[in-house]
Amino acid sequence: VQSRELTLTRPDALAGTLSHMAPEVLRGDRADTRSDVWALGVLLYELVMGELPFTGRTPFETSSAILGDAPKPMNPRVPLALRLVIERCLIKDPAGRYQRAQTVADALDAIKRRRAWPLVGRLLVSSRRRTLYAAVGAALLLSVLVVAADRLRTEFGATFSKRISTLALLPLENATGDPGADYYAEGMTDALISQLGAASEVRVLSRASTMRAARTAKTVADIGAQLGTEVIVQGVLRRSSEQITIDVRLVRPSDGSVLWSETYERNAREVLALEADLVRGLAGAVQLTLKPAARERLSTIRAVSPEVYEAYLKGRYEWNQRTPKSLQLAIEHFTRAVELDPTYAPAHAALADCFNQLGTVMLGTGSPREYRPRAAAEAIKALQIDPSSAEAHAALGYVWHYEWRWADAEKEFRRAIELNPSYSLVRIWYANLLMSRLRMREALEQVTAARELDPFSLIVNTNVGWILERAGRHEDAIAQLTQTLALDSTYVQARWRLAGALASAGRFTEALNEGNRVVALSDSSSSAFAMLAIIDARAGRRAEARALLDDLLARSRREYVPSALVAMVFNALGDSERALTWLEKAFAEQSNAIAYLAVDYQNNPIQRDPRFQALLSRTGLK
Repeated sequence: VQSRELTLTRPDALAGTLSHMAPEVLRGDRADTRSDVWALGVLLYELVMGELPFTGRTPFETSSAILGDAPKPMNPRVPLALRLVIERCLIKDPAGRYQRAQTVADALDAIKRRRAWPLVGRLLVSSRRRTLYAAVGAALLLSVLVVAADRLRTEFGATFSKRISTLALLPLENATGDPGADYYAEGMTDALISQLGAASEVRVLSRASTMRAARTAKTVADIGAQLGTEVIVQGVLRRSSEQITIDVRLVRPSDGSVLWSETYERNAREVLALEADLVRGLAGAVQLTLKPAARERLSTIRAVSPEVYEAYLKGRYEWNQRTPKSLQLAIEHFTRAVELDPTYAPAHAALADCFNQLGTVMLGTGSPREYRPRAAAEAIKALQIDPSSAEAHAALGYVWHYEWRWADAEKEFRRAIELNPSYSLVRIWYANLLMSRLRMREALEQVTAARELDPFSLIVNTNVGWILERAGRHEDAIAQLTQTLALDSTYVQARWRLAGALASAGRFTEALNEGNRVVALSDSSSSAFAMLAIIDARAGRRAEARALLDDLLARSRREYVPSALVAMVFNALGDSERALTWLEKAFAEQSNAIAYLAVDYQNNPIQRDPRFQALLSRTGLK
């Protein structure tokens, strides 16, 4: 024999039955050892499950299933290690499979001899170039199966004695050698968390919370205790111009043991497929039941240009900063992504998020009349491309909320939650809609659910405080917002809401101190000046309030100032006539504040006025 790299399949013929042929063979590509690995995977599956992984009533249907469908789910009682081996054999892309039968035999032999999990993990990802006749490897494989398959079921059992309820994926470690690539590691972490949350019913914690726990905790056990999770996923990202590699492992925080490990590597254009591979691997490792739609979605992944994906991740990095300047930078990156690839739905949904935020009272740099139609257009484009995008449904729900399309908004929010129950932001936005409709109990339920998903998130914890304050629970709100600022004392929105809660509780000196901090932290923004003027007026400091109002009115003649803010200051000063005039201006520009007319107790002085009642009627709040 001249070569030690023999294959079971001759290059000039198709051997075997249709049900065992690899996808590349059916497409007419050249067969090699990886095609044999596929056939062995089919054999393994059949021995374990008693049926074929791909079937059809006709040869055409069978071929279609092999080319396009995921294998039928295996019984959860099949040992996890064995399932992982079979699943890797049946990856449709030959590059993702084991490259030789001998490697499969090594993995099965390790399982049979009850080796430690870290060793099994290494065997499952081994790329060592050991040589052996593939025929000998296949024979060894079959003998291992026949002798050990039944024993494996009883010897190993499940990795976990019960289904996990919470999963924490720690931020991927940036091992690229370039600190400037942190955005890429953070973005991929967010993408993986989103996919895991959408794929199953398990609660998947957000990156903001896992990142804080990872930074403050000293041990894996501490991280697990802070996050309340049974398992932790750790990963290392390596990246070149052509390849992306992620080393991932599953750790039990109680004892620090590694339960499973794997390496995923793909061409940079296949980064979305790499993410899908990793999600499928993790789901199998912790025995998650994938939703049928998620299983289909993970098996039909499109390619994306590295330039498009990088632009998208840079945009999400800026979006997460949530400042007017960072949102404008985010728009530049997302716009670049859709210019390069108009069919990339996540970038359209992300643009919708940016335009929604730039039309708010706190962050607004222009009239909602300008930004909200652009947000709606981008969200609809995203849904036309990908109807199952939770982010796009949430963004559209946000638009409809502030256009007072109450039923449409609620429908979109509920659909987004159905698609990804672990998406904390949509629960905040839905809670705000419920609050604006005076459905306080439901609002608190949703925002509490968001906090459980994202316990250390600043925006989530701030919204919990705001809803508590609007529910009349001022001291609870103050305590919540004070705890939020303990996480980050510079977070402007938390200080803003704390100032309002203190004023509502009659603690005006403290409220004014907080208000002045907000002015300083926001570079004396118009919204911060308005908030301080309102507190001054409510504290009886009318001269100070009037001076701030005059400054706001002067600003409004040269730049955008939300009309709702001016209305609130006039209302606090007791000038009902001008307050209502500016409220009507706010209604005309569809200000976010109009959605909260019924729940804002500061409107009590003008509540009986016919003009105010007419506004309630026109927005559907009455």
